[in-house]
Amino acid sequence: MAIRKLIASFDLCTGCEICTLVCSRRLAGGYNPRFARLRLESKMDALVSDPIVCNQCDNAFCEKVCPVSAIKRENGIPVVVQDECIGCGQCQKYCPRDVIVMMDKKASKCDLCGGDPLCVKNCPTGALTYCDHGDCDHGESGEKRGEVK
Repeated sequence: MAIRKLIASFDLCTGCEICTLVCSRRLAGGYNPRFARLRLESKMDALVSDPIVCNQCDNAFCEKVCPVSAIKRENGIPVVVQDECIGCGQCQKYCPRDVIVMMDKKASKCDLCGGDPLCVKNCPTGALTYCDHGDCDHGESGEKRGEVK
């Protein structure tokens, strides 16, 4: 199974929040960054914006702590099965990236938009890239942007 995940490059992020807006629009029906499945972390007196995205962990804490096993692997990534989620919030509590959102008493996390992430498509600076193959490190992301390693 190929590795599938988002790669965030803080050095390219301007903090425009377009990524969080398109994500919240798709998943929550409105433009509210609070409901996005990724977040921007402001650092150094707001001079740096760091996109924090789901790691799509191989050994996912969210998957392990779910008392009803509502987080299942779909195409190699952990996805919350809404019909099975009881809304206990354990996955959100133990997510090391703090990117699981509770909505309508159910957990929700990044599902990579089914392999065509809107956050990546709409990022004007290329700060977010999508990896759906074996070697998904930051060096490769730089190559895609035309940078020299």
